[in-house]
Amino acid sequence: MPDRSALGMFVRVGTDIGVVVGLPESEGIPEDHYAVWYGQRSPDGVTPLARTVPIEYCLPMAKHDLYH
Repeated sequence: MPDRSALGMFVRVGTDIGVVVGLPESEGIPEDHYAVWYGQRSPDGVTPLARTVPIEYCLPMAKHDLYH
């Protein structure tokens, strides 16, 4: 079972950066994958669209900057 603390973590997948929004025990997420959100929306324009990614491709990011 993956570490639940991964939820909300920024990860680098190749050259992209996303946020972990789902774990394998969630419905529709394959074993050994995270659901990662890259800021995309479903065709309805409202619902967030997350992609399932093998856990080993997700490199945790040590820090992030903030702005407001």
